[in-house]
Amino acid sequence: MTTGTMSQGEAVRGRPANGGKNSASVEIELKLIVGPDDLAALATSRAIERYARNSGVTRNLRSVYYDTSERKLWNAGWTLRVRKTGSRYVMTVKSLSAAGGGVIGRGEWEVEVATMEPDLSALPEDVPQAFRETIEAADLAPVLSTQVKRRARKLDLPDACIELAVDAGEVVAGERREALSEIELELVSGRVGALYDVALELLDLAPVEMSLYSKAARGFDLTLDRPPGFKKPAGANLPSGVDLDDAFSGMLGTALRHFIENRPPALDGRHPEGVHQVRVALRRLRSILNVIHKATGSTEAAAFGQEAKWIAGEQGDARNWDVFIGQTVPPIAAGCPDAAGFDLLVRQAGDERKKAYDRSRAALADMRALRFSLALARWIEARGWRDESHVDVLELLGQPASGYASGVLDRQFRKVLKRGRKFAKLKPEKRHELRLAVKKLRYLTDFLLPLCAKSKKAAPFAKALSRLQDGLGRYNDIATTDLLLGGLAAPDRPPGFHRACGIIHGWQARDLTIVEDELRARWKDFSNQKVPWSH
Repeated sequence: MTTGTMSQGEAVRGRPANGGKNSASVEIELKLIVGPDDLAALATSRAIERYARNSGVTRNLRSVYYDTSERKLWNAGWTLRVRKTGSRYVMTVKSLSAAGGGVIGRGEWEVEVATMEPDLSALPEDVPQAFRETIEAADLAPVLSTQVKRRARKLDLPDACIELAVDAGEVVAGERREALSEIELELVSGRVGALYDVALELLDLAPVEMSLYSKAARGFDLTLDRPPGFKKPAGANLPSGVDLDDAFSGMLGTALRHFIENRPPALDGRHPEGVHQVRVALRRLRSILNVIHKATGSTEAAAFGQEAKWIAGEQGDARNWDVFIGQTVPPIAAGCPDAAGFDLLVRQAGDERKKAYDRSRAALADMRALRFSLALARWIEARGWRDESHVDVLELLGQPASGYASGVLDRQFRKVLKRGRKFAKLKPEKRHELRLAVKKLRYLTDFLLPLCAKSKKAAPFAKALSRLQDGLGRYNDIATTDLLLGGLAAPDRPPGFHRACGIIHGWQARDLTIVEDELRARWKDFSNQKVPWSH
Protein backbone atom coordinates (compact mmCIF):
# COMPACT_ATOMS: atom_id res chain seq x y z
CA MET A 1 0.00 0.00 0.00
CA THR A 2 1.12 3.58 0.45
CA THR A 3 2.56 5.73 3.15
CA GLY A 4 1.16 8.99 4.40
CA THR A 5 1.17 11.96 6.70
CA MET A 6 -1.65 14.34 7.39
CA SER A 7 -2.01 17.93 8.43
CA GLN A 8 -5.08 20.12 8.82
CA GLY A 9 -7.49 18.57 6.36
CA GLU A 10 -4.87 17.19 3.98
CA ALA A 11 -3.01 13.91 3.46
CA VAL A 12 -0.02 13.17 1.26
CA ARG A 13 0.78 9.57 0.40
CA GLY A 14 3.51 7.94 -1.71
CA ARG A 15 5.18 4.60 -2.42
CA PRO A 16 7.94 3.45 -0.05
CA ALA A 17 11.51 3.30 -1.33
CA ASN A 18 11.69 -0.50 -1.28
CA GLY A 19 9.17 -0.85 -4.09
CA GLY A 20 6.06 -1.34 -2.00
CA LYS A 21 6.86 -4.70 -0.39
CA ASN A 22 6.76 -3.36 3.12
CA SER A 23 4.89 -0.27 4.26
CA ALA A 24 3.30 1.44 7.23
CA SER A 25 0.71 4.16 6.98
CA VAL A 26 -2.32 5.93 8.20
CA GLU A 27 -4.83 4.50 5.77
CA ILE A 28 -7.29 7.16 4.64
CA GLU A 29 -10.13 5.16 3.14
CA LEU A 30 -13.79 6.02 2.76
CA LYS A 31 -16.03 2.95 2.60
CA LEU A 32 -19.46 3.22 0.99
CA ILE A 33 -22.10 0.52 1.33
CA VAL A 34 -24.04 0.27 -1.94
CA GLY A 35 -27.07 -1.76 -2.96
CA PRO A 36 -26.11 -4.66 -5.29
CA ASP A 37 -28.43 -3.34 -7.99
CA ASP A 38 -26.71 0.07 -7.93
CA LEU A 39 -23.08 -1.10 -7.75
CA ALA A 40 -22.34 -1.57 -11.45
CA ALA A 41 -24.11 1.62 -12.49
CA LEU A 42 -22.23 3.72 -9.94
CA ALA A 43 -18.90 2.12 -10.88
CA THR A 44 -19.28 3.38 -14.46
CA SER A 45 -21.15 6.61 -13.72
CA ARG A 46 -19.97 9.98 -14.96
CA ALA A 47 -18.95 10.81 -11.38
CA ILE A 48 -16.26 8.12 -11.79
CA GLU A 49 -15.52 8.09 -15.52
CA ARG A 50 -14.61 11.77 -15.75
CA TYR A 51 -11.79 11.24 -13.23
CA ALA A 52 -10.72 7.70 -14.17
CA ARG A 53 -7.15 7.35 -15.46
CA ASN A 54 -8.03 4.16 -17.40
CA SER A 55 -10.45 1.22 -17.38
CA GLY A 56 -8.68 -0.29 -14.39
CA VAL A 57 -7.91 -3.87 -13.43
CA THR A 58 -10.32 -6.56 -12.23
CA ARG A 59 -9.01 -9.20 -9.84
CA ASN A 60 -10.36 -11.92 -7.60
CA LEU A 61 -9.20 -11.36 -4.03
CA ARG A 62 -9.26 -13.96 -1.30
CA SER A 63 -8.57 -12.78 2.25
CA VAL A 64 -8.28 -14.84 5.41
CA TYR A 65 -8.48 -13.24 8.86
CA TYR A 66 -6.64 -14.79 11.78
CA ASP A 67 -7.23 -14.63 15.52
CA THR A 68 -7.31 -16.84 18.61
CA SER A 69 -10.34 -18.82 19.71
CA GLU A 70 -10.89 -16.13 22.38
CA ARG A 71 -10.63 -13.35 19.77
CA LYS A 72 -7.61 -11.92 21.53
CA LEU A 73 -6.58 -9.63 18.67
CA TRP A 74 -10.08 -8.37 17.93
CA ASN A 75 -10.80 -7.61 21.58
CA ALA A 76 -7.55 -5.64 21.80
CA GLY A 77 -8.45 -3.56 18.73
CA TRP A 78 -6.47 -5.27 15.95
CA THR A 79 -7.01 -7.40 12.87
CA LEU A 80 -4.51 -9.64 11.10
CA ARG A 81 -5.22 -10.58 7.48
CA VAL A 82 -3.45 -12.36 4.65
CA ARG A 83 -4.74 -11.58 1.15
CA LYS A 84 -3.95 -13.35 -2.12
CA THR A 85 -3.81 -11.00 -5.09
CA GLY A 86 -2.74 -12.76 -8.27
CA SER A 87 0.46 -14.57 -7.29
CA ARG A 88 1.21 -12.27 -4.33
CA TYR A 89 0.39 -12.79 -0.67
CA VAL A 90 0.17 -9.69 1.51
CA MET A 91 -0.10 -9.78 5.30
CA THR A 92 -1.84 -6.75 6.81
CA VAL A 93 -2.16 -5.52 10.38
CA LYS A 94 -4.90 -2.94 10.98
CA SER A 95 -5.88 -0.93 14.03
CA LEU A 96 -9.59 -0.70 14.76
CA SER A 97 -9.26 2.73 16.38
CA ALA A 98 -9.15 6.06 14.59
CA ALA A 99 -5.74 7.37 13.58
CA GLY A 100 -4.36 10.51 12.01
CA GLY A 101 -6.92 12.86 13.52
CA GLY A 102 -9.68 12.30 10.95
CA VAL A 103 -12.99 10.49 10.90
CA ILE A 104 -11.87 7.68 8.56
CA GLY A 105 -8.12 7.31 9.18
CA ARG A 106 -6.70 4.19 10.83
CA GLY A 107 -3.33 2.56 11.25
CA GLU A 108 -2.26 -0.03 8.66
CA TRP A 109 0.97 -2.02 8.21
CA GLU A 110 1.63 -4.38 5.29
CA VAL A 111 4.31 -6.80 4.15
CA GLU A 112 4.56 -9.50 1.50
CA VAL A 113 4.71 -13.09 2.75
CA ALA A 114 5.21 -16.46 1.06
CA THR A 115 1.82 -18.14 1.61
CA MET A 116 -1.69 -17.59 2.96
CA GLU A 117 -0.31 -18.33 6.43
CA PRO A 118 0.74 -15.30 8.51
CA ASP A 119 4.51 -14.93 9.02
CA LEU A 120 4.99 -12.97 12.23
CA SER A 121 8.76 -12.90 11.76
CA ALA A 122 8.17 -10.65 8.74
CA LEU A 123 6.23 -7.95 10.61
CA PRO A 124 7.43 -4.46 9.69
CA GLU A 125 9.64 -2.85 12.31
CA ASP A 126 7.19 -0.03 12.97
CA VAL A 127 4.22 -2.24 13.84
CA PRO A 128 3.16 -0.89 17.27
CA GLN A 129 4.50 -2.61 20.36
CA ALA A 130 0.92 -2.96 21.61
CA PHE A 131 0.17 -5.31 18.71
CA ARG A 132 3.35 -7.31 19.28
CA GLU A 133 2.47 -7.77 22.95
CA THR A 134 -1.09 -8.83 22.06
CA ILE A 135 0.03 -11.41 19.53
CA GLU A 136 2.89 -12.81 21.61
CA ALA A 137 2.34 -16.54 22.22
CA ALA A 138 -1.11 -16.28 20.58
CA ASP A 139 -2.43 -19.49 19.04
CA LEU A 140 -3.65 -18.11 15.72
CA ALA A 141 -6.14 -19.83 13.45
CA PRO A 142 -8.31 -18.79 10.47
CA VAL A 143 -11.55 -17.23 11.71
CA LEU A 144 -13.24 -15.95 8.57
CA SER A 145 -12.57 -15.23 4.93
CA THR A 146 -13.77 -12.94 2.17
CA GLN A 147 -13.98 -13.66 -1.54
CA VAL A 148 -14.30 -10.50 -3.61
CA LYS A 149 -14.24 -9.56 -7.27
CA ARG A 150 -12.60 -6.13 -7.25
CA ARG A 151 -12.33 -3.60 -10.02
CA ALA A 152 -9.57 -1.13 -9.11
CA ARG A 153 -8.99 2.19 -10.86
CA LYS A 154 -7.05 5.37 -10.25
CA LEU A 155 -9.03 8.61 -10.15
CA ASP A 156 -7.17 11.85 -10.90
CA LEU A 157 -8.97 14.83 -9.44
CA PRO A 158 -7.63 18.39 -9.67
CA ASP A 159 -6.42 18.24 -6.06
CA ALA A 160 -6.11 14.52 -5.26
CA CYS A 161 -5.33 11.06 -6.53
CA ILE A 162 -7.74 8.38 -5.33
CA GLU A 163 -7.67 4.61 -5.65
CA LEU A 164 -11.18 3.34 -6.36
CA ALA A 165 -12.12 -0.24 -5.48
CA VAL A 166 -15.52 -1.65 -6.45
CA ASP A 167 -16.10 -4.86 -4.48
CA ALA A 168 -18.75 -7.51 -5.06
CA GLY A 169 -18.52 -10.79 -3.17
CA GLU A 170 -19.18 -12.36 0.19
CA VAL A 171 -17.83 -12.83 3.68
CA VAL A 172 -17.71 -16.42 4.92
CA ALA A 173 -17.65 -17.49 8.57
CA GLY A 174 -18.04 -21.24 8.97
CA GLU A 175 -21.38 -22.21 7.47
CA ARG A 176 -22.61 -18.61 7.40
CA ARG A 177 -22.29 -16.29 4.43
CA GLU A 178 -23.19 -12.67 3.80
CA ALA A 179 -23.05 -10.68 0.57
CA LEU A 180 -20.65 -7.75 0.16
CA SER A 181 -21.38 -4.79 -2.12
CA GLU A 182 -19.06 -1.86 -1.48
CA ILE A 183 -17.16 1.02 -3.02
CA GLU A 184 -13.91 2.03 -1.35
CA LEU A 185 -12.17 5.33 -2.02
CA GLU A 186 -8.59 5.40 -0.73
CA LEU A 187 -6.50 8.54 -0.77
CA VAL A 188 -3.18 8.13 -2.60
CA SER A 189 -2.22 11.80 -2.43
CA GLY A 190 -3.80 15.21 -2.03
CA ARG A 191 -6.78 16.57 -0.16
CA VAL A 192 -8.82 14.27 2.12
CA GLY A 193 -11.99 16.18 1.31
CA ALA A 194 -11.79 14.94 -2.29
CA LEU A 195 -12.95 11.52 -1.07
CA TYR A 196 -16.15 13.09 0.20
CA ASP A 197 -16.56 15.14 -2.98
CA VAL A 198 -16.68 11.95 -5.05
CA ALA A 199 -18.94 10.19 -2.54
CA LEU A 200 -21.44 13.05 -2.58
CA GLU A 201 -21.51 12.96 -6.38
CA LEU A 202 -22.33 9.24 -6.17
CA LEU A 203 -25.01 9.96 -3.58
CA ASP A 204 -26.73 12.20 -6.12
CA LEU A 205 -27.20 9.08 -8.25
CA ALA A 206 -28.12 6.37 -5.71
CA PRO A 207 -28.11 5.69 -1.95
CA VAL A 208 -24.56 5.21 -0.67
CA GLU A 209 -23.89 4.80 3.03
CA MET A 210 -20.69 6.04 4.65
CA SER A 211 -19.57 3.14 6.80
CA LEU A 212 -16.91 2.20 9.35
CA TYR A 213 -18.28 -1.36 9.54
CA SER A 214 -15.36 -3.26 8.07
CA LYS A 215 -15.38 -6.62 6.30
CA ALA A 216 -13.60 -8.05 9.34
CA ALA A 217 -16.22 -6.68 11.74
CA ARG A 218 -19.03 -8.13 9.63
CA GLY A 219 -17.25 -11.46 9.56
CA PHE A 220 -16.64 -11.59 13.31
CA ASP A 221 -20.29 -10.78 13.96
CA LEU A 222 -21.27 -13.45 11.46
CA THR A 223 -19.18 -16.11 13.20
CA LEU A 224 -21.22 -15.64 16.38
CA ASP A 225 -24.54 -14.82 14.67
CA ARG A 226 -24.72 -11.62 16.69
CA PRO A 227 -25.88 -8.10 15.84
CA PRO A 228 -23.30 -5.46 14.92
CA GLY A 229 -21.62 -4.26 18.08
CA PHE A 230 -22.58 -0.88 19.51
CA LYS A 231 -19.92 1.60 20.59
CA LYS A 232 -20.04 3.87 23.61
CA PRO A 233 -18.71 7.45 23.40
CA ALA A 234 -14.97 7.94 23.27
CA GLY A 235 -12.99 10.93 24.40
CA ALA A 236 -11.43 13.20 21.80
CA ASN A 237 -7.98 12.62 23.37
CA LEU A 238 -6.77 16.09 22.52
CA PRO A 239 -3.20 17.08 23.41
CA SER A 240 -2.43 19.53 26.17
CA GLY A 241 -2.39 23.11 24.94
CA VAL A 242 -4.40 22.33 21.81
CA ASP A 243 -5.75 25.40 20.04
CA LEU A 244 -9.49 25.94 19.59
CA ASP A 245 -9.43 25.17 15.86
CA ASP A 246 -7.85 21.74 16.38
CA ALA A 247 -10.14 21.09 19.35
CA PHE A 248 -13.25 21.71 17.26
CA SER A 249 -11.95 19.35 14.58
CA GLY A 250 -11.07 16.61 17.07
CA MET A 251 -14.31 16.81 19.02
CA LEU A 252 -16.55 16.85 15.95
CA GLY A 253 -14.64 14.01 14.33
CA THR A 254 -14.96 11.87 17.48
CA ALA A 255 -18.70 12.50 17.77
CA LEU A 256 -19.37 11.89 14.07
CA ARG A 257 -17.40 8.64 14.17
CA HIS A 258 -19.51 7.55 17.17
CA PHE A 259 -22.68 8.18 15.15
CA ILE A 260 -21.45 6.31 12.07
CA GLU A 261 -20.23 3.35 14.13
CA ASN A 262 -23.66 2.93 15.71
CA ARG A 263 -25.74 3.11 12.53
CA PRO A 264 -25.35 -0.65 11.80
CA PRO A 265 -26.60 -1.84 15.24
CA ALA A 266 -29.42 0.74 15.16
CA LEU A 267 -30.54 -0.47 11.73
CA ASP A 268 -30.22 -4.10 12.85
CA GLY A 269 -32.42 -3.41 15.90
CA ARG A 270 -31.61 -6.55 17.89
CA HIS A 271 -29.85 -4.64 20.67
CA PRO A 272 -31.47 -1.52 22.16
CA GLU A 273 -28.11 0.16 22.65
CA GLY A 274 -27.85 0.73 18.89
CA VAL A 275 -30.61 3.34 18.78
CA HIS A 276 -29.61 4.69 22.19
CA GLN A 277 -26.01 5.29 21.15
CA VAL A 278 -27.11 6.90 17.88
CA ARG A 279 -29.15 9.39 19.91
CA VAL A 280 -26.24 10.01 22.30
CA ALA A 281 -23.87 10.59 19.37
CA LEU A 282 -26.25 13.06 17.74
CA ARG A 283 -26.70 14.97 20.99
CA ARG A 284 -22.93 15.17 21.41
CA LEU A 285 -22.63 16.44 17.85
CA ARG A 286 -25.29 19.06 18.46
CA SER A 287 -23.58 20.29 21.63
CA ILE A 288 -20.26 20.86 19.82
CA LEU A 289 -21.91 22.32 16.71
CA ASN A 290 -23.73 24.78 18.96
CA VAL A 291 -20.45 25.81 20.59
CA ILE A 292 -18.89 26.31 17.15
CA HIS A 293 -21.88 28.34 15.97
CA LYS A 294 -21.65 30.65 18.97
CA ALA A 295 -17.87 30.98 18.69
CA THR A 296 -17.68 31.63 14.94
CA GLY A 297 -21.16 32.60 13.82
CA SER A 298 -21.09 29.74 11.30
CA THR A 299 -24.52 29.26 9.75
CA GLU A 300 -23.42 25.84 8.46
CA ALA A 301 -22.76 24.69 12.02
CA ALA A 302 -26.32 25.68 12.92
CA ALA A 303 -27.68 23.88 9.83
CA PHE A 304 -25.81 20.67 10.66
CA GLY A 305 -27.19 20.95 14.20
CA GLN A 306 -30.73 21.07 12.84
CA GLU A 307 -30.13 17.97 10.71
CA ALA A 308 -28.75 16.12 13.73
CA LYS A 309 -31.84 17.16 15.70
CA TRP A 310 -34.15 15.76 13.00
CA ILE A 311 -32.40 12.39 12.84
CA ALA A 312 -32.36 12.10 16.64
CA GLY A 313 -36.03 12.99 16.86
CA GLU A 314 -36.89 10.11 14.52
CA GLN A 315 -35.20 7.70 16.96
CA GLY A 316 -37.08 8.89 20.07
CA ASP A 317 -40.10 6.57 19.96
CA ALA A 318 -37.91 3.49 19.40
CA ARG A 319 -35.85 4.38 22.46
CA ASN A 320 -38.96 5.04 24.59
CA TRP A 321 -40.47 1.65 23.76
CA ASP A 322 -37.12 -0.07 24.35
CA VAL A 323 -36.99 1.40 27.86
CA PHE A 324 -40.64 0.54 28.54
CA ILE A 325 -40.37 -3.08 27.40
CA GLY A 326 -36.83 -3.78 28.57
CA GLN A 327 -36.54 -1.79 31.79
CA THR A 328 -39.91 -0.55 33.07
CA VAL A 329 -42.20 -3.59 32.78
CA PRO A 330 -39.94 -6.57 33.75
CA PRO A 331 -39.34 -5.71 37.45
CA ILE A 332 -43.01 -4.78 37.94
CA ALA A 333 -44.25 -7.99 36.29
CA ALA A 334 -41.76 -10.02 38.33
CA GLY A 335 -43.02 -8.34 41.51
CA CYS A 336 -46.63 -9.26 40.68
CA PRO A 337 -46.36 -12.83 39.36
CA ASP A 338 -50.06 -13.63 39.89
CA ALA A 339 -51.32 -10.63 37.94
CA ALA A 340 -52.60 -11.38 34.45
CA GLY A 341 -52.30 -9.03 31.51
CA PHE A 342 -48.58 -8.24 31.39
CA ASP A 343 -47.97 -10.60 28.46
CA LEU A 344 -50.69 -8.92 26.42
CA LEU A 345 -49.42 -5.49 27.42
CA VAL A 346 -45.89 -6.36 26.27
CA ARG A 347 -47.19 -7.78 22.97
CA GLN A 348 -49.12 -4.57 22.29
CA ALA A 349 -46.08 -2.50 23.22
CA GLY A 350 -43.99 -4.71 20.93
CA ASP A 351 -46.23 -3.84 18.01
CA GLU A 352 -45.70 -0.15 18.75
CA ARG A 353 -41.96 -0.68 19.07
CA LYS A 354 -41.88 -2.33 15.65
CA LYS A 355 -43.57 0.73 14.14
CA ALA A 356 -41.10 2.98 15.95
CA TYR A 357 -38.14 1.00 14.64
CA ASP A 358 -39.52 1.18 11.12
CA ARG A 359 -39.54 4.96 11.53
CA SER A 360 -36.02 4.90 12.99
CA ARG A 361 -34.64 2.82 10.13
CA ALA A 362 -36.42 4.91 7.51
CA ALA A 363 -34.75 8.07 8.85
CA LEU A 364 -31.28 6.53 9.06
CA ALA A 365 -31.59 5.21 5.50
CA ASP A 366 -33.07 8.45 4.16
CA MET A 367 -30.97 10.36 1.63
CA ARG A 368 -31.08 13.30 4.00
CA ALA A 369 -29.31 11.31 6.74
CA LEU A 370 -26.84 9.73 4.29
CA ARG A 371 -25.91 13.19 3.03
CA PHE A 372 -25.59 14.50 6.60
CA SER A 373 -22.72 12.11 7.44
CA LEU A 374 -20.77 12.71 4.24
CA ALA A 375 -21.28 16.47 4.16
CA LEU A 376 -20.38 16.90 7.82
CA ALA A 377 -17.25 14.76 7.44
CA ARG A 378 -16.18 16.90 4.48
CA TRP A 379 -16.93 20.07 6.47
CA ILE A 380 -14.81 18.83 9.38
CA GLU A 381 -11.87 18.00 7.10
CA ALA A 382 -12.09 21.44 5.47
CA ARG A 383 -12.67 23.17 8.83
CA GLY A 384 -15.66 24.85 7.28
CA TRP A 385 -16.38 26.93 10.39
CA ARG A 386 -13.50 29.18 9.28
CA ASP A 387 -15.21 30.11 6.01
CA GLU A 388 -17.53 32.72 7.50
CA SER A 389 -15.13 33.91 10.20
CA HIS A 390 -13.80 37.43 10.60
CA VAL A 391 -10.19 38.15 11.51
CA ASP A 392 -10.93 38.37 15.24
CA VAL A 393 -12.59 34.93 15.14
CA LEU A 394 -9.64 33.43 13.28
CA GLU A 395 -7.38 34.82 16.00
CA LEU A 396 -9.61 33.20 18.63
CA LEU A 397 -9.38 29.86 16.83
CA GLY A 398 -5.62 30.01 17.10
CA GLN A 399 -5.69 30.53 20.86
CA PRO A 400 -5.46 27.68 23.42
CA ALA A 401 -8.80 25.95 23.76
CA SER A 402 -8.65 25.78 27.56
CA GLY A 403 -9.76 29.36 28.16
CA TYR A 404 -12.71 29.20 25.81
CA ALA A 405 -13.71 25.79 27.18
CA SER A 406 -13.80 27.21 30.72
CA GLY A 407 -16.10 30.01 29.61
CA VAL A 408 -18.51 27.65 27.84
CA LEU A 409 -18.70 25.34 30.85
CA ASP A 410 -19.12 28.25 33.24
CA ARG A 411 -22.06 29.66 31.29
CA GLN A 412 -23.80 26.31 31.01
CA PHE A 413 -23.22 25.55 34.69
CA ARG A 414 -24.80 28.87 35.67
CA LYS A 415 -27.74 28.10 33.37
CA VAL A 416 -28.25 24.76 35.14
CA LEU A 417 -28.15 26.42 38.56
CA LYS A 418 -30.66 29.03 37.41
CA ARG A 419 -33.10 26.45 36.06
CA GLY A 420 -32.79 24.35 39.19
CA ARG A 421 -33.46 27.21 41.62
CA LYS A 422 -36.02 26.15 44.26
CA PHE A 423 -35.66 22.62 42.98
CA ALA A 424 -38.22 21.02 45.32
CA LYS A 425 -41.00 23.29 44.01
CA LEU A 426 -40.27 22.88 40.29
CA LYS A 427 -43.19 21.73 38.17
CA PRO A 428 -42.68 18.79 35.76
CA GLU A 429 -42.24 21.00 32.71
CA LYS A 430 -39.52 22.97 34.53
CA ARG A 431 -37.87 19.72 35.60
CA HIS A 432 -37.82 18.76 31.92
CA GLU A 433 -36.08 22.04 31.01
CA LEU A 434 -33.57 21.44 33.79
CA ARG A 435 -32.93 17.89 32.54
CA LEU A 436 -32.12 19.19 29.06
CA ALA A 437 -29.73 21.79 30.49
CA VAL A 438 -28.04 19.15 32.66
CA LYS A 439 -27.74 16.79 29.70
CA LYS A 440 -26.12 19.53 27.62
CA LEU A 441 -23.67 20.29 30.42
CA ARG A 442 -22.83 16.59 30.66
CA TYR A 443 -21.99 16.34 26.95
CA LEU A 444 -19.96 19.55 27.09
CA THR A 445 -17.98 18.31 30.09
CA ASP A 446 -17.16 15.07 28.27
CA PHE A 447 -15.38 17.09 25.61
CA LEU A 448 -14.31 20.32 27.29
CA LEU A 449 -13.48 19.42 30.88
CA PRO A 450 -10.25 17.56 29.96
CA LEU A 451 -9.08 20.75 28.24
CA CYS A 452 -9.35 22.99 31.28
CA ALA A 453 -9.22 20.84 34.43
CA LYS A 454 -7.06 18.06 35.79
CA SER A 455 -8.81 14.71 36.02
CA LYS A 456 -8.48 14.39 39.81
CA LYS A 457 -10.09 17.79 40.40
CA ALA A 458 -12.74 17.12 37.78
CA ALA A 459 -13.77 13.66 39.03
CA PRO A 460 -16.09 14.71 41.92
CA PHE A 461 -17.86 17.29 39.75
CA ALA A 462 -18.29 14.85 36.85
CA LYS A 463 -19.60 12.16 39.19
CA ALA A 464 -22.16 14.47 40.80
CA LEU A 465 -23.28 15.68 37.36
CA SER A 466 -23.66 12.12 36.08
CA ARG A 467 -25.72 11.08 39.12
CA LEU A 468 -28.00 14.10 38.70
CA GLN A 469 -28.49 13.34 35.00
CA ASP A 470 -29.34 9.71 35.77
CA GLY A 471 -31.85 10.76 38.43
CA LEU A 472 -33.55 13.27 36.15
CA GLY A 473 -33.61 10.64 33.42
CA ARG A 474 -35.39 8.18 35.70
CA TYR A 475 -37.89 10.90 36.64
CA ASN A 476 -38.50 11.56 32.94
CA ASP A 477 -38.93 7.83 32.20
CA ILE A 478 -41.79 7.70 34.71
CA ALA A 479 -43.53 10.61 33.00
CA THR A 480 -42.96 9.00 29.60
CA THR A 481 -44.50 5.73 30.84
CA ASP A 482 -47.81 7.51 31.45
CA LEU A 483 -47.81 8.77 27.86
CA LEU A 484 -46.98 5.33 26.46
CA LEU A 485 -49.70 3.62 28.49
CA GLY A 486 -52.17 6.26 27.37
CA GLY A 487 -51.31 5.48 23.77
CA LEU A 488 -51.94 1.75 24.32
CA ALA A 489 -55.23 2.19 26.16
CA ALA A 490 -58.44 1.25 24.36
CA PRO A 491 -61.93 0.40 25.67
CA ASP A 492 -61.94 -3.06 24.06
CA ARG A 493 -58.82 -4.26 25.85
CA PRO A 494 -59.45 -7.26 28.18
CA PRO A 495 -59.68 -6.66 31.95
CA GLY A 496 -56.23 -8.17 32.56
CA PHE A 497 -54.65 -5.59 30.28
CA HIS A 498 -56.21 -2.71 32.19
CA ARG A 499 -55.23 -4.31 35.49
CA ALA A 500 -51.59 -4.54 34.35
CA CYS A 501 -51.70 -0.86 33.37
CA GLY A 502 -53.14 0.03 36.77
CA ILE A 503 -50.38 -1.90 38.54
CA ILE A 504 -47.72 -0.06 36.56
CA HIS A 505 -49.31 3.31 37.41
CA GLY A 506 -49.40 2.42 41.10
CA TRP A 507 -45.89 1.00 41.11
CA GLN A 508 -44.46 4.09 39.47
CA ALA A 509 -46.37 6.42 41.79
CA ARG A 510 -44.51 4.71 44.61
CA ASP A 511 -41.23 4.92 42.69
CA LEU A 512 -41.82 8.61 42.09
CA THR A 513 -41.71 9.25 45.84
CA ILE A 514 -38.40 7.41 46.12
CA VAL A 515 -36.99 9.10 43.04
CA GLU A 516 -38.04 12.52 44.37
CA ASP A 517 -36.10 12.04 47.61
CA GLU A 518 -33.04 10.82 45.72
CA LEU A 519 -33.29 13.67 43.24
CA ARG A 520 -33.36 16.34 45.91
CA ALA A 521 -30.25 14.82 47.50
CA ARG A 522 -28.48 14.61 44.15
CA TRP A 523 -29.39 18.19 43.28
CA LYS A 524 -28.05 19.41 46.60
CA ASP A 525 -24.81 17.49 46.09
CA PHE A 526 -24.36 18.83 42.56
CA SER A 527 -25.29 22.44 43.27
CA ASN A 528 -22.76 22.53 46.11
CA GLN A 529 -19.92 21.31 43.88
CA LYS A 530 -16.93 23.53 43.37
CA VAL A 531 -16.27 23.82 39.64
CA PRO A 532 -12.90 22.32 38.66
CA TRP A 533 -12.10 24.80 35.88
CA SER A 534 -10.63 28.27 36.25
CA HIS A 535 -13.00 31.20 35.83
